Amino acid sequence: MASADQLSRRSRGMMRRMRRLISRLSPDSLLARLILIFSASFFILLFLTSIYAGESRHFYFMRALMADRTRRMAETALLLDASSMETRFALREQLNGRGFVVHFSAIRPMVVVQNEDLREVSELMQFMLNRSLAHVYENQPRLGGRHGDHRQTEVPRLASLAVSHLNLPSPMEAFWKSVRQYFVSSPKRNGGPSVYQATAVIPLRDGTWVIIEDSSPGYPPMPAFPFTSILAIEAFFVVISLMAFALCVKPLRRLARAAEQFGRDVPGTPFLPETGPTEVREAAQAFNRMQKSIRDFLDERERMLAAVSHDLRTPLTRMRLRVEQLDESQRGPLQKDIGELQQIMDITIDIARSKSEGKSMVDVASLVESLVEDRQDMGQSIQLVPRLQDPEVLFSIPPLLARPLSMKRCLANLMDNALRYGGEVTVDVEERGCTLAVVISDNGPGIPEADLSKVFEPFYRVERSRNRSTGGSGLGLSIARSMARLHDGDVILENRPEGGLRATATFQRC
Repeated sequence: MASADQLSRRSRGMMRRMRRLISRLSPDSLLARLILIFSASFFILLFLTSIYAGESRHFYFMRALMADRTRRMAETALLLDASSMETRFALREQLNGRGFVVHFSAIRPMVVVQNEDLREVSELMQFMLNRSLAHVYENQPRLGGRHGDHRQTEVPRLASLAVSHLNLPSPMEAFWKSVRQYFVSSPKRNGGPSVYQATAVIPLRDGTWVIIEDSSPGYPPMPAFPFTSILAIEAFFVVISLMAFALCVKPLRRLARAAEQFGRDVPGTPFLPETGPTEVREAAQAFNRMQKSIRDFLDERERMLAAVSHDLRTPLTRMRLRVEQLDESQRGPLQKDIGELQQIMDITIDIARSKSEGKSMVDVASLVESLVEDRQDMGQSIQLVPRLQDPEVLFSIPPLLARPLSMKRCLANLMDNALRYGGEVTVDVEERGCTLAVVISDNGPGIPEADLSKVFEPFYRVERSRNRSTGGSGLGLSIARSMARLHDGDVILENRPEGGLRATATFQRC
């Protein structure tokens, strides 16, 4: 039995920790919202940065491609310009190949850009070709003899160039292609190459025009979008932000737990440690000052009520003695009034002491049994349910960490209320997971549905007479609910289908 109980407690503890973790990471928690906001912002920043890097990469990729091809064209023109006519045809056969084709023309051919989308690229590549021509001709060594004059290094007339085909994907096209490859299929490192085709016309010094048709079907493709790197950086940032924000939110959770505990157990709540950053220390100091002020106020109120109770007991005792000397006809009403004063005074003191009462282990079985037996000794019709009349079953109920006097007052008020209005009363005790439930049922007339919530209001009585012997003081159920809520529980009233009222008092175990 002990091992099973320990396993049950461990499982409940694990469930509580899991619920706390889920609650901390739910969208309603401050920690989850901070992580979500910063992670989403960082992811957007990474995404936009990658798009910008893709734009820059596309630009430099295009520039490198153009510089490489135009430089080859310029060097070919320089080589042909320095050769005789017979040698040029032999060189042409050697230069032709792998997408690079050279022709000669005696008249200037027309080069027209057919695709308007490629006009800007054509103009840029034409500019780079002319700059490459200027560069290679200026760096050519001067030759001796009749070719050693200034005309040998003279830069030729401007060349013309038109790009007819360019299959370099734009940054967004490359991005969506990478998305499909990354999330739909495996990335293809050796996928379709980028295709480029252009026609250049370059004049030589002797009036010959060189026509170069250039294409690069084997040029390497654009690199894929760096999704893996972005996800790795984002995961790292999420982990770091989780650790950082957890440290920031931890003092708030500690303050919330302390406030919740202080609301349940005023004297048993320890002061918060006044450590950490300045803001955390200031919040802890303010909370500790509030605790001390409330405790001092409750202690002062308890001392004041105890003093008032002590001072009132002596006059009440003198009044009882004097009433005993009166005639029987006058004695009864006065004794009744004195009893009502004593009852109100006891109720007031119980309410005042309930908040400052400390917790201890309560033997639930002994408490319920003693309350039932006390009322049976007074001749009242109350008993335990048949299941609990077996001592082995009754005393198998685990003890409960609770405020003993508050719990006793709660159950006593419910039993007295049931006996006053319900006649025969039965008491049951149920274990409902982390909740202990004491169920008190009677066979009375019950309570109208409209009054089930109103009866917990102070001084509210369903029985409208002003006679306390029939209607009570109107504080019993209100006090019972207050005492139950001190234990994170409640009192629930419901009419039984077979007649009568069922009052269920719950107390939290964990």
